[in-house]
Amino acid sequence: MKRKKIGVIIGSITFNFSSRVCRAISMKAEEYGYDVYFFTTFNSHGDNLLYSVGEQQIYSLPDYSQFDGIIIALDSLNISDGGEALIRKLRGLSCPVVSLREPVEGFYNVRVDERVSMERIIRHFIEVHKFRDICFMTGRMELEDARLRFECFKRVMEEAGIPVTDDMIYYGNYWKTFAKPAVDHFLSTRTTMYPQAIICANDYMALAVTSELSERGIRVPEEICVSGFDDLVEAQHAEPPLTTVSVNFEEMAERAVDLIDEVVHGMKPEKTQFISTQDKYRGTCGCMRHKVTNKWHSLIKELEERKDINHQTVFMNSDLEGVTDEAELLNVVHKYNLRNNAKKMWICLCDESEKLTEEERNLGTTRFEYTKTMVLRAVKNPNNTLSYFEKKFDRSELVPEEERQEIENGSFYFVPLHYKNHNLGYVAACFDNYGHYNDFMQPWAMNFAVALENYFLHERLDAMNDIKRLYKEDTLTGISNRRGFEEKARKIYSDSMFLRKRIAVISIDMDNLKKINDAYGHSAGDDALCRVGSALTKVSERREHIVVARTGGDEFVVVCRMEQPSDGEDIIKEVREELVRINAQSGQPYDAEVSCGLYEVKDASKIALAKALEISDSRMYEDKRQRKAQKQE
Repeated sequence: MKRKKIGVIIGSITFNFSSRVCRAISMKAEEYGYDVYFFTTFNSHGDNLLYSVGEQQIYSLPDYSQFDGIIIALDSLNISDGGEALIRKLRGLSCPVVSLREPVEGFYNVRVDERVSMERIIRHFIEVHKFRDICFMTGRMELEDARLRFECFKRVMEEAGIPVTDDMIYYGNYWKTFAKPAVDHFLSTRTTMYPQAIICANDYMALAVTSELSERGIRVPEEICVSGFDDLVEAQHAEPPLTTVSVNFEEMAERAVDLIDEVVHGMKPEKTQFISTQDKYRGTCGCMRHKVTNKWHSLIKELEERKDINHQTVFMNSDLEGVTDEAELLNVVHKYNLRNNAKKMWICLCDESEKLTEEERNLGTTRFEYTKTMVLRAVKNPNNTLSYFEKKFDRSELVPEEERQEIENGSFYFVPLHYKNHNLGYVAACFDNYGHYNDFMQPWAMNFAVALENYFLHERLDAMNDIKRLYKEDTLTGISNRRGFEEKARKIYSDSMFLRKRIAVISIDMDNLKKINDAYGHSAGDDALCRVGSALTKVSERREHIVVARTGGDEFVVVCRMEQPSDGEDIIKEVREELVRINAQSGQPYDAEVSCGLYEVKDASKIALAKALEISDSRMYEDKRQRKAQKQE
């Protein structure tokens, strides 16, 4: 029987909100008999736009029409267009789509009632602490929850008769990066006293503000009180513990699965449903009503794990440095993949044989979309062994069907493999005990992707070098062709002119090529030409500043900077001696012989290379006539 499937689109997978939501979805979905497919990303750093673009491609991987329901955590995705393109795609589905926290018109929504979510915390500062100088740091104002929390702050302050001025507001981004400018802003207009409290729209900003105040020697809560929103684990174990609003993310996740199952079974639930919150008055407001028991052994263990992750990341990067063999690359990656806790993991790469789209060609040679056909390249098995594959499969399968059938049921996580915005593929994994990727997954995936990019670049460079070499190399004899000769000879010629050195220009013609072809076949003629090429190669290996080339059917040429007066004659002598040796070893009834013409350029500034070749060519024909006459005597 085909199992029902829920697709989940969520970012920042190792963060507190996403981690708790994913675990709760997995547990509730299993209860109802659904498999869950999580399409996830990691957090970006700074303004690394190309990295963010590469991360977001995972949301284009699945065929969403194959799912019985979709859950999306829009505010965790950090998409540049706010997720509008993704929302448009999801609107066309026949299955229910549930949005967490951020309301989307036309979807089912599970959210906190932001109109009153912060009201009790604000009133606590006004009524219990008797504060009137209260500042507010907003979230990302393009998100509705941030706007409503701000509106809640302004409404409660107005009801208390406290005017809100511009110097009391700082527009944040829901992350830690703006703590310093926010504190600068709140303190800049106050010369003798601090604001009594700073209310932040989430815990990350509140924790960062508390840290920034501490670094400036401002005590929390003695001089400034601080509060947040979400009740992260970090908020509970901060010093002092953070006053905040606790959101029951597990209830939110379970309600989303409930909604999907109700719709699947023909029910018509309310489009928008709210979950409960609870205020936590702790150390940063000075109340300590809700005490936190710090589990120091857990914190020490987490610190040790993070140190180990840093250690493993550095050494993985070092071990991958310079790896140009794909099998070796996968082995190194697997060695470090043992740090991840996946029961089974599939490495799926884009099919490089598939042509780029027209848009990709217009923008350059970077592939930023997934190919229609993917290639299963390796599998980490439950016993921690690595299996290699070269198995193509339709992308809509996500994991090849026969591989998928080995896992009876469960949750599957998909993260992108990309170098900046170059899409390389993705990694799929399943876990025991409702788990998901640990904190090592992001540096592991990034190191893996950089190594893959270097490997593919090395492959392309090798191919380009082959093309360049063949462009300048005679494919039969392996020495330079006319293009290669002209490039190298002109350099020797110009350098010799600068150094006032003589140049030996030698024209060489193979004797009796037509007779060899007629008598023994063209393969014999090719063999004879290769003997000349081999002889010239041997001679050139003994000298610097020399080029040997095949410039026509049976025509060869040598240009060499002369270090000794006899160099030109010596080259001709050595070529003929090498041919005698090669002919003797061949065991064939024909010999390769040559006629040679030497012209020594005394001053390269007074005669062009083309003219020198013309003179040496005429002398070669004179040598050919003399050799022919001698043989007839």
